[in-house]
Amino acid sequence: MFEHTEVKMSKIKFFGLVSFLLITNIYSQGAIEGRITDEAGLPVSGANIYVKNSDLGSISDDEGYYKVTSIPTGEIVLIVDFIGYERAENITTIVSDETKNLDISLTTIVLSGQEVVVVGYGSQRKSQLTGAVVSISTEELTKGVAASLEYALQGKAAGVYVYSNSATPGGGVSVRIRGAGGINNSEPLYVIDGVPLTAGGSETNSPLSSINPQDIQSISILKDAASAGIYGARAANGVILITTKRGKGHEKPTLSYSASYGSQSLSNTTEMMDAATYAEFINMANENAGLSTVFTNPASFGKGTDWMNVISRTAAVSNENISFSGGNESENFYLSLGRFKQDGVVIGSSFERISIRVNADKKISDQLIVGSSINLSRTKQDAFGASRETNNSPITHATLFYPTIPVYDSNGDYSPTPANGFYKPKANPLFVVEGLSTPPKVKGMRGNVFAEYKILPNLNFKTSGSYTYGNTVDENIGRIYDLGAAVSTEQSISKSHSTRSTWLIENTLNYKYISGIHNVNIIAGQSAEEFKGESLFASGEYDQQGHRVIEETAANLNLTNFIQEYTLASYFGRVNYGFKGKYLITANIRYDGSSKFGSNNRWGLFPAISAAWNISHEDFFPKEAFVNTLKLRMGWGQVGNDDIGNYSFSSNVVSNYGYGFGNTEGSRSTGSAVNSIPNPDVKWETVTQYSIGVDAELLDRKLSIVAEYYNKNHTDMLIGVPQSAVTGLSNGLDQGTIIQNIAELTNKGIEFSANYSGKIGKISYNVGTNVTTIDNKVIEVGPGGKILSFPFKNQFQTRTEEGRELGEFYGWVADGIFQSQSEVTSHAFQSSGTAAGDIRFKDLNGDNVIDESDKTFTGSPIPDFVYGFNLNLEYNNFDFSVQANGSQGNEILNLSTLDLIDNTRSENKMNFTPWSSSNTDSKWPRAHSQDPNFNTRPSSYFVEDGSYLRIKVIQLGYTFTSDMLGLNMSGLRIYGSIQNPITITKYSGVDPEVGNADGNNLISGIDHFVYPISRTFSVGINYSF
Repeated sequence: MFEHTEVKMSKIKFFGLVSFLLITNIYSQGAIEGRITDEAGLPVSGANIYVKNSDLGSISDDEGYYKVTSIPTGEIVLIVDFIGYERAENITTIVSDETKNLDISLTTIVLSGQEVVVVGYGSQRKSQLTGAVVSISTEELTKGVAASLEYALQGKAAGVYVYSNSATPGGGVSVRIRGAGGINNSEPLYVIDGVPLTAGGSETNSPLSSINPQDIQSISILKDAASAGIYGARAANGVILITTKRGKGHEKPTLSYSASYGSQSLSNTTEMMDAATYAEFINMANENAGLSTVFTNPASFGKGTDWMNVISRTAAVSNENISFSGGNESENFYLSLGRFKQDGVVIGSSFERISIRVNADKKISDQLIVGSSINLSRTKQDAFGASRETNNSPITHATLFYPTIPVYDSNGDYSPTPANGFYKPKANPLFVVEGLSTPPKVKGMRGNVFAEYKILPNLNFKTSGSYTYGNTVDENIGRIYDLGAAVSTEQSISKSHSTRSTWLIENTLNYKYISGIHNVNIIAGQSAEEFKGESLFASGEYDQQGHRVIEETAANLNLTNFIQEYTLASYFGRVNYGFKGKYLITANIRYDGSSKFGSNNRWGLFPAISAAWNISHEDFFPKEAFVNTLKLRMGWGQVGNDDIGNYSFSSNVVSNYGYGFGNTEGSRSTGSAVNSIPNPDVKWETVTQYSIGVDAELLDRKLSIVAEYYNKNHTDMLIGVPQSAVTGLSNGLDQGTIIQNIAELTNKGIEFSANYSGKIGKISYNVGTNVTTIDNKVIEVGPGGKILSFPFKNQFQTRTEEGRELGEFYGWVADGIFQSQSEVTSHAFQSSGTAAGDIRFKDLNGDNVIDESDKTFTGSPIPDFVYGFNLNLEYNNFDFSVQANGSQGNEILNLSTLDLIDNTRSENKMNFTPWSSSNTDSKWPRAHSQDPNFNTRPSSYFVEDGSYLRIKVIQLGYTFTSDMLGLNMSGLRIYGSIQNPITITKYSGVDPEVGNADGNNLISGIDHFVYPISRTFSVGINYSF
């Protein structure tokens, strides 16, 4: 009995001891408090302070103070985390019932994983990203000289393909993110300080040219649907976030000035026939055609006139900027004034921008912050806007013009074009480019204001409103002239005035919870946007010079007024969750309603999800390994393209339609006609994308590597499906259409980038490279299975077909030159006039006749891969950098060469020696003024390898420190640079970077006297005090 009682007492004592220990542990707690400051000793507000591997934490207040309570006794690791600073880990011991004081100083970020990256509606540390986002700093943006910032992106990021559509000052640039894009607009969405800007493709101008690159702090490129998904129906082509500079808290007022001045010249030209050679060629071509010769003494013309040399020049470019910034604990500001001016290397082309920016933030109270961003700009651009499909641009005109005509006559006036029946009635090229011209003036304003209120320490509400306004005035005054065969008896006048405005209101609620285990960031928002635009165009003619006003008395009076509107309403949200910094997940959703869509599909839902695993944070990952950090990412999402036209769902009426009744026989009556059938089912184009990637840092974080596979499937792309002529639908030229979402294609590939930083003695260096492969395939294009584009000389030059790539070149396959009449006879029939010296074409179907059925695909403008690399060196106060980019595997259709060897034209030719019985080794066809073989038909003869490597910028600089200057300056840097010094290519044309016509993917890679890229030498200075 006593034994049993003793056992029971032992159990009671045991459980009592356990209970006592548990109770003691629960109530044996302490606290820790202190202040968070930066390297200058100034307070850091909003820092996250938490105990590692627990849910205990706090946030520093406006003075940097914090307190964490209820901490179990013993040794702990206290972590301080705040964007812009390195994460701080402090080991300390907590004593029961005591509050320990611990002040912590944070260090500005230096590790790549701690880098802060701007994402949609917020920012994140690079190590916590789950999507494909790349960031470009302001230092990289401003090394080159260009009117528009898109040029600064060339070769900088994997998955981002940037190329010039026209190098005219302020000219168009195309940006393709992950692939070649789709059938319709493929330009990314730009978001400038939270304000969206849709940039449609253009050949002659860029909407971003109104933005001063010197005002930009950073650029983030959201490449995948997982990161761009929060922008929904406008994110199909990726999103580029542009953040402008702002003053910094606790920054003394700083005045900065930068200026650069440069000289531009043509880097390459086409070698043309001189006058004597040209005259001999024309005579030979006529003789071979059985016609009489034109010139009696060709040698008498000598060298003649090189017209491209006449209208080109060494052109100046300058860029001047001044800014004033500063801030304290409660407010900051940034003011800037900039002027960029670039004269074109071709007379008559130029661009000028004057910009003003005012950014400011004000802390009203501990809970309320307000701010604004305002940008004012005025641009003037003289650009050559003629289509590549015509021969109307000044460059085309000058290149082809007759070398036998001098620039000026004996009186010093512009030389006339002889009216002898041989010369075409075209005016002196110098007269054309020096004509009266008023550059279009574009005035723009982009303003944004916001207020952010801290409801709770972890909960913020932000409301913002923005307004964007643009006003464009254009005027063209023609001339009455008599220049021989070139005569104008009427003075033409055309004027246009357009306005556009957009307002946007957005409201977001943001919740953050950070502890040692869980990291949660939730954002929910709503936005409403409305766009209105109106344009007015008027033109007329007078029989006397000097008119500048269009009146009712003008001949051929034409008035056009166009109004367009659209609205967009959206709801969106994002959840970021991280567990111990190892396992990360991000989910986005956006619900967009747009007036651009049909009544049956006004709203669209766009989901996206991505996840990442920081493998290097695992306990099993060796801490002193060759690989320092390793992260695996993957994502999936759907985004849309709403840049489909504002009224694609409706039927449209076209004017100037010619009806064949009610008038004199053989002529037509002008009226209006319906050109399309309404379609209430029209909706956004959808891109479904998935990707998987890996991020790694090696060799003590000196080497960083990012590799990723992407797959983008474009569905529901809009195309016009032709309708039967019996419907009565017409656009005035051919049958009408109904717009339908039926086309589909895929873009997939691999991205790879590597960056290495190191030091050898006093030399610090950084080397980076990136490569992106592109695999494009058309799945469906609707009835007929093909789209024909770019009509040139009555032949379509490109064909988009199911199972092929976008906009491939289509024509006959050239197979050398016929060397004898017997070869002509034994070959498939080409034409009754085919003879030795003509181009031989392959009989692909074997029917012994060369006809339409022998046409096939002859090349693709889409490269197999694109790449870029950069090198940066620093030695003492010297810095040196090189940037380069290129493409491989793409072809170019050289229509410039086609025109320059076209024997049916009377104008000048490129300097070539045609095939003849005494020159059978020539690769050029025989000279025959009637070209009975149609040697200039669309064929592989004019398709060339367009691969190239271009050294984009070489720059050398020297920085004087304030100690060296002995002045109240924080620094002075001088530098010199060369832009586009070297291009390595097999392409025979002037330049291999030809872009696409009017930003259209279906007519890409076609060179027809595109405005050439220039070589620029410049010097500059930067200083601040």
